[in-house]
Amino acid sequence: VMNQHRGVVNRLVWMQAHFGLGADDVVLQKTPFGFDVSVWEFFWPLQQGARLVMARPDGHRDPAYLREVVEREGVTTLHFVPSMLQPFVEAVEAGRCASLRHVVCSGEALPPALVRRFYDRFAGPVVLTNLYGPTEAAVDVSCWTCPRDGAAGVVPIGRPVWNTALYALDAALRPVPVGVPGELYIGGVQVARGYLGRSAMTAERFVPDPFSVEGGARLYRTGDRARWRADGAIEYLGRLDHQVKVRGFRIELGEIEAALRQAPGVTDCAVVVREEETGDRRLVAYLVGEAEAEALRDRLRRSLPEYMVPAAFVALDALPLTPNGKLDRRALPAPQGDAYAAREYEAPADETEQALAEIWAEVLRVDRVGRRDNFFELGGHSLLATRMLSRVREVLEVKVAVGELFTRPVLKDFAQAVMDAQLAQVDPDEMAQLLALLRESTVA
Repeated sequence: VMNQHRGVVNRLVWMQAHFGLGADDVVLQKTPFGFDVSVWEFFWPLQQGARLVMARPDGHRDPAYLREVVEREGVTTLHFVPSMLQPFVEAVEAGRCASLRHVVCSGEALPPALVRRFYDRFAGPVVLTNLYGPTEAAVDVSCWTCPRDGAAGVVPIGRPVWNTALYALDAALRPVPVGVPGELYIGGVQVARGYLGRSAMTAERFVPDPFSVEGGARLYRTGDRARWRADGAIEYLGRLDHQVKVRGFRIELGEIEAALRQAPGVTDCAVVVREEETGDRRLVAYLVGEAEAEALRDRLRRSLPEYMVPAAFVALDALPLTPNGKLDRRALPAPQGDAYAAREYEAPADETEQALAEIWAEVLRVDRVGRRDNFFELGGHSLLATRMLSRVREVLEVKVAVGELFTRPVLKDFAQAVMDAQLAQVDPDEMAQLLALLRESTVA
């Protein structure tokens, strides 16, 4: 990316005006130089006469080491990707690292639960700031100071920095109204010249700026989904290239992640689509925290359509990260065991329930199915329903209407529908003989 000197200078001058770094400040340089945050870590303290402390190689991945350096060197200012801020906060006991004044986050969406956890742990005058900016626009282009009593919903990426314009636009490059999602475009002094030696890619991502009076000005189209709030701040809503199709439905993974991050007990999350051996595609949510899958499903159903509720929830101690500290989606593990189970297991109560449990487990590709499990909560959908009913017809020799599954999706209830269908298939004469035998046995 061909960033320009004036864009970097604008970014550094704005940061000094916003944070006011002084000669008594200590900045910890821990970001690998392949990551653009290292630019301000290096040059900002050197411009202002502050002290610069260099972390050891790979030290940015070790929360205990970082805690030790902060306390030993009296660090006042440092940066975290949210994925690494979480383990650092957990590694710091209340009252420790009291020298901190400014903690800056960027690179990923900042979960509201992490903001609350941060301020619960650090009671002093330290301020947590959320910055946003792609490499194509000189490090950061927006800023939001996280209030101690805020973070009830999505944490905004804030307002533009100096000499920078942000736009939420539709496909025709028209501004969308407040509250309506659009693609985020960046204009102003910090926009890069383009990609070195890649003119076609530059023309695609750097487009003429219809809002500027400056000749040759261009906008950078970020590929990020965002919307303006009524207070003039911008909310980041996820990547447009994280838009996926599952069973014909177009789904924004970032929208599901945003809903999960607002749930109690969720400190971080990621949602991906995993393709099974059968070709079936399922949404899988990876969670850090103490939230229960069943409660999360119920909560998501109140704000999202059914097809956007993940089929599986996988609990992790921490999300996997790239060397730069960002989420490594390719390293997320495949769901194991009962990840697709939504409720506490209860064994089938009779032969019909047991047979259905085996059929459901086979069709849904899960380890086991309990009598209180819901076909759709286990990842089922209309195509799998058709496959399952075909197996029921083969194994139990009974034809059940697909509507029965949608009205009675819990296994124990669907088992009753199967038994009702079996009775309906009995010949009337045979039924009369059966009832006569029952009456005789009752008299006897």
